[in-house]
This record gives sequence, structure tokens and C-alpha cells, in this order.
Amino acid sequence: MPDPKVDLVQVAQHVGRPSRKTCGDCHFSGGGADAVKHADMSGVLYKPSREDDFHMGGLDFSCQERHKTKNHKIAGRSSSVAVVEGVLSCRDCHTDKPHYGLHLLDHHLNTHCEHIDCNTCHTPLYARGKATKARWDWSTAGDKKRKPKKDKYGKPDYHWKKGDFLHVQNAKPAYAWYDDRMKRYLVGDKVEDLDSVIKITEPVGDFRDPVAKITPFKIMYGKQAADPETGYLLAPHLFGPGGYWKTLDWQQSFADGMKAHNLDYSGKYKWVETEMYWRVEHGIAPREMSLTCVQCHSSLKEEKTCNRCHRDSRDVDFKKLANKGSEEQKRYFLGESQKLINSTDYLDFKKLGYKGDPIVFGGRFKKLLFGN
Repeated sequence: MPDPKVDLVQVAQHVGRPSRKTCGDCHFSGGGADAVKHADMSGVLYKPSREDDFHMGGLDFSCQERHKTKNHKIAGRSSSVAVVEGVLSCRDCHTDKPHYGLHLLDHHLNTHCEHIDCNTCHTPLYARGKATKARWDWSTAGDKKRKPKKDKYGKPDYHWKKGDFLHVQNAKPAYAWYDDRMKRYLVGDKVEDLDSVIKITEPVGDFRDPVAKITPFKIMYGKQAADPETGYLLAPHLFGPGGYWKTLDWQQSFADGMKAHNLDYSGKYKWVETEMYWRVEHGIAPREMSLTCVQCHSSLKEEKTCNRCHRDSRDVDFKKLANKGSEEQKRYFLGESQKLINSTDYLDFKKLGYKGDPIVFGGRFKKLLFGN
């Protein structure tokens, strides 16, 4: 509760319209500092450029412009938490066929929307402008004598309270099939195999799921404690009297933490590898900086491009069309990510279940006449 001297009536009568700062002061700092948890949100979004986020930097959107409130419920949520106040989708505004026009390319891009999430093409990188935490190893915490070193992004590689960190910036997402549902580990769930990587959140969907779409994620890699006897991931007591940050005693920390959750603790613990999928939601690039056709389809680098299917046209330069956006991307793909401009098979089709480039081998539910 607030200090008793705070006049809550005065506060309630002077509530103003929320700003991007109102939301950002908490959401940009999820996890204890700027850009820790979310791949796509950081202090950069207080005053973003057009390249940082087209909606906020190009159109000056406020958060509530999309996250509408109804009956004190604010629509939208991270993929790491349950749906309780309503979901948001690009399609809510842009429809299922967002590429308007009569050009042949518009037709093909709208067909892509049946299988690919909008952010896959329109947010080809995450942690734009500020590095985000990509790995967090709790097992090394507790060494007050160790001096943290700054990584190439100026971020510390260690903190005695929390362990080792790894940061990334301008990073390529991981891609997975996603049908708007997530599997989640909840406190008290038992893990059968503690020697395998434990997925705390994981997208639901696969190659043959007609609802699922290829979707970009940041994966937060972690190392945390589990009870080898009960199979529980352990919830530590960290701060306050008797917490780990006071005692540096993991044993007591786990005993107190699990007691608070009314769960058994055997007195034994082991460090296990974990993964947590965070859907990339913000940081939309201007359309001219989205993924090019060639970046995904290696077959378009060959002599035959669109004219593999379409008759050669004097009015359309197919080579130029397949590479459209490459020059503009130089303002978006910064630092080490510049090498990705001329890459191909950006999504890794085989990993997603395809035999190879769908232009050659066919899609999920259709086989091309000249396919293998």
C-alpha cells in the first residue's frame, strides 16, 4: 500500500491520459533492467525512429492506440503469460489480405499470409538498438569477489546476485510453427527428464497444422535449479530476510521458496538447462526493409526466378523484384547483422518441415507441377 500520507482521492482525481512512458517504465524494464526479458521492447521505444518501430516511430502510435481497454481489461499479452484480457493480432487492423493492389507480387504476399505470421517478414531482427539478455545462468551466482566484465554491447557478463549473462543485439529470431497457443511450465508441474532441455514456454503448432503459422521468437536460454527427487523446477526465495541475496545459501533459499508454494522439497537440487520462447511482437520495420524474396528463397538466386512459373515479361524485371528492398535494408540490418542482407533460406525451411525451398518442392498442402 502507498504511504498513508498520500492523498489517494487527490491522486484519483488527477489521473491523466497514459503515455508511452506510462507503459514503458515497467514493460521496457521487465526482468529488472532495460531490455532484459522482451526481445522487442526497450527504452529505445520511448522515442523510436521509423526504423526502430514503424508504428511508434513512423506513425507516433501510443501503446493504448492498439492495446484498447474495455471494462478495465487491456487487450494484448506476451506469449509467456496466459490470455486473460484479450488477444491482439496484426490482422485485427490489416486483415487477412494486407497487401493491397493488383500487382502479381501482392497476390503472392497475401498467399504467404496463410502460412507466415506478419512479424516474420516485417520484424526480421530483434533487440534493435539495444542488446537484450539471451542466456541467464543462475548456477554461477554468489561470487561477490568476481569482477563483472563488459561485453561488446557494454553489458555486464555477470552479477553476484544472478549469475552469468549473454546478450545479443540486432539478432535473427528463431522460427517455429505457432497456432496462437503456448505450452507452459507452471510451478508444481513435474518434469520427467531433467537431463533434457526443459521448455518453460513452447509454441504449439506443426508443419501440418493448417492454423499454425511460421512465427518469430526470441529464445531465453537459462540454467536453473530442479529437484531430482520430485521433478519440480525450484522456486527460490531471493530477496528480503533470509533470502539468497542475504545468505548466499541456495539450500535454505529453495526450502523456503518451495514451502511458500506448498510444494515438497527433497533437500537435493541440480542445475538444469531451460528454454523460454518469447514471441517477437514489436519493432516492426518499414515495409521496404522487410525480408526480401531472395532472403528466404534460395531458388530465386538462380538464373530462373519468378519466370520459373510465370512467363517472361518485358514490363517486370523478375531479378530486381526478387531482390527488392536489399538496398534499403542497409539502414536496418546494422553491425554484424549486415551479413544477413545477402543471406538466403533465412527461415531454415528444412528445420520447419519442408523438403527445401517451397518454390522448388512445394508448400505444406500443395505440390508444384515441376516439383521434385
